[in-house]
Amino acid sequence: MKSLKLIAQYIYYLLVLLIYLSRSAHWGFSHDENQFIAAGQLLADRGLLPYINYPYTHMPYGVLFYALTAKISGYDYLAGRVLNAIGWLICSLLTVYIFKLFWKTGPSIAGFVWEIVIVYIFLNHPSMLLIAGEALNHSLASLFSLLALMFFIELIQQKYSSPWPAFGSGACICLAALIRFNYASLIVLLSFLFLIFKLVLNPPRISRTLLSFSAGLFTAAIPALGLIINSPNAFFYGNLVYPRLNTIYYQELLFKSNMDLGSKIRGFLSHILSSPIDFILYALLIFVGVTSLVFFLRRKSPYDLSKLAMAGFAGTLFLTAFAPTPTQQQYFFAPLPFLVVILALVGFEIYQKNKWGFYLTILCIIFALNPSIKVTNPLSELGYLSNPSQWTPLQVHEFGVELKQYVPKGRILTLIPMIPLEAGYDTYPFTATGPFSWRTSLLLSSQRRTQYGVTSPDELSGLLSRLPPDAILTGFESPYDGFTKNDPGTLETPFIDFAKENGYKPMILPASFVYRPITLWIRQP
Repeated sequence: MKSLKLIAQYIYYLLVLLIYLSRSAHWGFSHDENQFIAAGQLLADRGLLPYINYPYTHMPYGVLFYALTAKISGYDYLAGRVLNAIGWLICSLLTVYIFKLFWKTGPSIAGFVWEIVIVYIFLNHPSMLLIAGEALNHSLASLFSLLALMFFIELIQQKYSSPWPAFGSGACICLAALIRFNYASLIVLLSFLFLIFKLVLNPPRISRTLLSFSAGLFTAAIPALGLIINSPNAFFYGNLVYPRLNTIYYQELLFKSNMDLGSKIRGFLSHILSSPIDFILYALLIFVGVTSLVFFLRRKSPYDLSKLAMAGFAGTLFLTAFAPTPTQQQYFFAPLPFLVVILALVGFEIYQKNKWGFYLTILCIIFALNPSIKVTNPLSELGYLSNPSQWTPLQVHEFGVELKQYVPKGRILTLIPMIPLEAGYDTYPFTATGPFSWRTSLLLSSQRRTQYGVTSPDELSGLLSRLPPDAILTGFESPYDGFTKNDPGTLETPFIDFAKENGYKPMILPASFVYRPITLWIRQP
């Protein structure tokens, strides 16, 4: 029986991986991905570092992972999405493993069924379906924050007598924070949890544990500290100045939705009330958070502190979703892995009290995920894997290769440099963040742009006169907001103006992955 269960688990997680890979293959193209893929390419192929060599509007460590995928494969975009799929699979495995740290009974059919349900919920939650196929930094931040929680729980359950779990917890939470900025809040939370661990439970050798946690934080932060010391202004711009500029940018567009705290809360509540699965997950978060705190104060047990830590991770990341302006729906993904762990633990507690209630819980959860009760084949997504010509990353790759017919080599100017970089061209490092730093650049004074190393349309002609492009690609930003209200697509206008003024010849190229033609402006001899 144990062997059959193990085989079933391998088959199930293989199918889960294939589903994640299928989503990575067929998910639509997003200009959000460029800032991660392109930054990784610049590091892998040209040794260029964020902050030091170009302005970057995220924490830096995601670049390292996408540089690795770009280094090992000529299909940079596809490799980045595969990395993302593997990251989601590991996150799924970690949610199950953390839950099983509380499951003291032996292997059982009920446990295996619940494991399948939990991973299925994570796989198909609406927040996951927003980002699952894209090469972003959510999967990496989720993975390392789950590892940090896992090490903390293993430590307080005294699974190991060595200080390594504390070191691992510190290192992993620091990595998560240096991948996505909002995860830095978990450093504060974990420090507080370790302090509670010391003051309330007072285990032996706690001082060594706290030093190990601090050592893990510092060790993981060393590369980032090097970047910050070398380019403090650029780091300050990318992580503190740019978010404020982005808020001003949306305000100038008269963007009204999710701009102030009241509208953010109303938007979240309306979403929760319309999503049964989210209503359940957040209700459980409140319940487990309150009860674990009460029981920990009464009993002072590692078990209750572990539950409190899970609720703390979910609650803290939930609160950080309200910090950016405007708040986007995908920001509420961050607490999801920890909400799923809480759901798994509550289901196990129901199973211990009433087995029939446990199976009823499974039915309710599946219904809450899909209230339409529409029966679909969960493996239908795998069909995309059999048709590589329809894979978005391969379509992007072929488009880049096609450019060689018109521009054999040289430098290409575009707000999506990941495409020419994958095809072996040079680009302009200031475009690594795509449209994002570019569209807010004019909100800075000339002096501030110089201080932060930001290029705007005002500096473009001078830059291109010194280093003219062999070709210019435009059309990627045509559906999106421009520099000001009611001017979609005009972020590329300075590029087009330069092309026209300098006699570049336009060619219209079909691009199936964006469902609109792209213009290639070719420099004439």
